[in-house]
Amino acid sequence: MNALPRFVALALFLVLVALAALLAVPAWQDLRSDQPGAPASEAATTRAYQFSQRGARMLAGTALTLTLVLLVSQTLQRRQEKEIQAPFNAVRTETGALARLAQSSVAQAEELARERDVRRLAEDDVRLKQKLLEQSLEERIRLGHDLHDGIIQSLYAAGLTLETIRPLVKTDPDEAEQRLDRMRDGLNATIRDVRAYILGLAPEHLRRAGFVRAMASQITELQAGRAAKLDVQIDKTAAAAFSPEQSLEFLQIAREAVSNAFRHGHATELTLHLDHDDAGFRLLVTDNGTGFDSNRRHQGGFGLVNMQVRAERIGATLTVSSRPGVGTQVLATLPVSASAAAS
Repeated sequence: MNALPRFVALALFLVLVALAALLAVPAWQDLRSDQPGAPASEAATTRAYQFSQRGARMLAGTALTLTLVLLVSQTLQRRQEKEIQAPFNAVRTETGALARLAQSSVAQAEELARERDVRRLAEDDVRLKQKLLEQSLEERIRLGHDLHDGIIQSLYAAGLTLETIRPLVKTDPDEAEQRLDRMRDGLNATIRDVRAYILGLAPEHLRRAGFVRAMASQITELQAGRAAKLDVQIDKTAAAAFSPEQSLEFLQIAREAVSNAFRHGHATELTLHLDHDDAGFRLLVTDNGTGFDSNRRHQGGFGLVNMQVRAERIGATLTVSSRPGVGTQVLATLPVSASAAAS
């Protein structure tokens, strides 16, 4: 309640008290006149009664007026309170709506987060499967290269050895026996390679043997008793600078080049040089075989492609130059930066 209604109520209370007092004046006057020994004054009694009647009417009017003022002020106060509360009620309603909207937004955000997590997990699963598939394909391609450049070449060398043994069986049995022993050792080594591939260790014997010994063993195996003139020069410092992967890839590139020289080019002279300078490392294999048109792709063979892939795998560049009747030159170059990065 504000100040005005409180003031009006207090004034009304005082007026009612005064009205009650005025209404009691005639009764008090009568009691006084009835007392023994009190002087009787009818005129005084009449005046007192008239005075109380006039005062009572005035006070009653005042009380009625104050009552109306109090009622009006109370009505105005309630209306004002309603008007004051109306914005707060609207704000409370809007706040409730905003709270419900916020709760709905939070629930939607949580649902979206769950859907996003599920989608991310599904995408991660797809990427993982794709990566595993790519790794599987890469392993199959690598296995194909290794089988072609290793086991197939070894088997081919064994076939060449058999061809050279046939005329020696009657003319030089001892030499034929020695070549059969070497061929048997080569086949046993091939069997070990196959087992190593199965166990995922391929071709471990090349790493264990070292670059120089492995290269000499490969040339002897691939020569298969042919009376070819060989010029092999390997810089041991350069070979020692290779990482295991680089050493293996260079061995396989050289093996493929030598095998092609004997197998397809029927070469009688072959040069294999490995050296290095400030720019990098160079593996050069040349032969005097039948050669081929290096500008045309050979159909049905994987040797040149395998050598190119192996060179790219270690950051080297491969150049194959050949002409029919002139021979073939295979040059693999490994920059110093690529060798340093690998080591």
